[in-house]
Amino acid sequence: MNKKLYIIYLFATSLIFSGGCKDFLEVAPQEGQVPSSEALKNEQDLTNLLNSCYDLLAGGDDKIYGGRLQVIQELLSDELRGDNLTGDFGEIYNRKSSIFGDYKTGMYENPYKVINRVNIVLEHLDLATTNGNSIEGQAKFLRALCHFEMVKLFAQPFGFTTDNSHLGVPLRSSSEPSTGTRPPVSDAYAFIIDDLKSAESLLPDDNGNYASIWAVKALLARVYFQMNDYANAYNYSNEVIESGNFTFDSDFATRFSPDGTPEAIFKLVNESNLNRFNELRNQFRSDGSSIPTLRISPSFFSTATSNPNDRRNIWYTEVQGFGVLTKYNSSVFELPVIHLTEMKLTRAESAGELNDAAKMAVGIQDINDILARAYGSTVPPLATNSSSALVITTARQQRILEMVGEGDRLTQIKRIGASGENVITRGAPWNCPGMVLQFPQAEIANSVDFPRNPEGGCN
Repeated sequence: MNKKLYIIYLFATSLIFSGGCKDFLEVAPQEGQVPSSEALKNEQDLTNLLNSCYDLLAGGDDKIYGGRLQVIQELLSDELRGDNLTGDFGEIYNRKSSIFGDYKTGMYENPYKVINRVNIVLEHLDLATTNGNSIEGQAKFLRALCHFEMVKLFAQPFGFTTDNSHLGVPLRSSSEPSTGTRPPVSDAYAFIIDDLKSAESLLPDDNGNYASIWAVKALLARVYFQMNDYANAYNYSNEVIESGNFTFDSDFATRFSPDGTPEAIFKLVNESNLNRFNELRNQFRSDGSSIPTLRISPSFFSTATSNPNDRRNIWYTEVQGFGVLTKYNSSVFELPVIHLTEMKLTRAESAGELNDAAKMAVGIQDINDILARAYGSTVPPLATNSSSALVITTARQQRILEMVGEGDRLTQIKRIGASGENVITRGAPWNCPGMVLQFPQAEIANSVDFPRNPEGGCN
């Protein structure tokens, strides 16, 4: 990598979080640091900066999809046991996060580093002479993805208030240093959707290992599903599935494997020299001599493995009497951030909620595809005249079993609660203060008026 570019990468991202408690966004360039306007000279420089964002998504222990995001989401949900957890893990698991805690802070900082880098890219699009549409589309996709992950963890979900006027997260659309504010959640979702709609018009069908139009449509399906906007969730997941670009995988062992899965709609590839996905291995890996830190709760383990004919049992094992996952046992694997199974489950549940005959038939077939893959002929398929309630319930049950350990469960708990159902998980309601993380001290210190999340855990 160009040395000057590397310098600006460090400088640009240091503007977001310096760790100080005063004016931490107003950091003057140090000797030897190069402002972005001087470092970025051509389209290749722009592409290099954009590509570095994918490493921030997937890289080592403190990165986003490298593991911290999934770990925190799993700790807050209801699939893990917590009797062995201490420190930051114990605090998060017990839903009593504070403004301190390096684990949470590292996870918070990195999405905003990605956002800052893509803002620099977007501010220099005039340098893109041949591939400008793809560069702009990828940048907006990544900005939307990162803001979406942040608003799900640091704000109450869409639907928490009738007009979604409750506080969201800082929305950053410029690389200029700025103090943090918390516009309402409605603004966050509007901002995310606007970025994705723009990216949808810019990205190609096939973009190699980078975000394509199908990654954008799949993320739109996920966002609308989180909003309980079932019509849009159905339409976008349907577009992705019916594109024919992704193949329903018959082998559960390949979802997290070196060669990847044909189901991956947006994936992060492994680069072992960059230590990608290390945190998933560090916390979940169960094929060594020691017990992994993150263990499956006895009740969930019993439920998930209760049917000996369920082929997903390969995702579980016992180590010294503890139930653990095997999903992340490979030293090298690709990470499907969004995959076809998720889209089929989204389409099925949305169809059930819409209760339209034609859509219901499609959703029932989606569920039957998943049931047949998991159980073969030992579990009967849903009948073609199944009720919408049965379609919804079955889709939710299968989603839990399919996406265990992938960080999805927490978002579903909040989504279903926000839809009006009475959701209690591990003895706590979906909307208690402890289900939302506290902002790190560095963000709070940036503005004396920065509103904190309510404290009090879930007791």
